Amino acid sequence: MFKLFLPKMLTVREGLNRSRTRENAVFLDVRPREEFQKSHIADTVNIPFDKLETEAPRRFRDKETEIYVVGSYTYKPKKAARLLYKLGFKIVIPSGYMEQHYGLMTNGR
Repeated sequence: MFKLFLPKMLTVREGLNRSRTRENAVFLDVRPREEFQKSHIADTVNIPFDKLETEAPRRFRDKETEIYVVGSYTYKPKKAARLLYKLGFKIVIPSGYMEQHYGLMTNGR
């Protein structure tokens, strides 16, 4: 059976910095909308894990987009990254858990 090997998981800060310094990159938060609205990093795209399969291909039409995936202990970034690979995205990097992030956050939309 084929096993997908993902890149080493980055920290939230590493993923955020890379997504902000690369040309065709996005920082994706896969937590539920309610969690995201309570507290998130500014300029982060939110697609809840249970909506990834339908929303990600519509939202990111370029399969070469670098996607840095952040999640939580419940909504795991590695699991989301595997799903995005299966959907045909070529550059997907798991980028840590929000519970471990102590940087600047915002709330609301």
